[in-house]
Amino acid sequence: MTKKNQKHVTVFSSGNSNVISVAEALLKDANIEYIILSNGLTEIKVSGDTEVINARKVLLDLEELDFQDNS
Repeated sequence: MTKKNQKHVTVFSSGNSNVISVAEALLKDANIEYIILSNGLTEIKVSGDTEVINARKVLLDLEELDFQDNS
């Protein structure tokens, strides 16, 4: 469970809503709690050192796909 006082770290961001949807599904499948912030660019944030590391591992391939899609 996420504690209120923990700092949230951005683990993924994209302007592509389809990629964000896939990222959310991957995090849900990995049982990683996250929050979404959107201000033009959508950010997925996670708290806790272990959760941040796990989320980045889960989303690594997706980051490469999103980068290729934007170029």
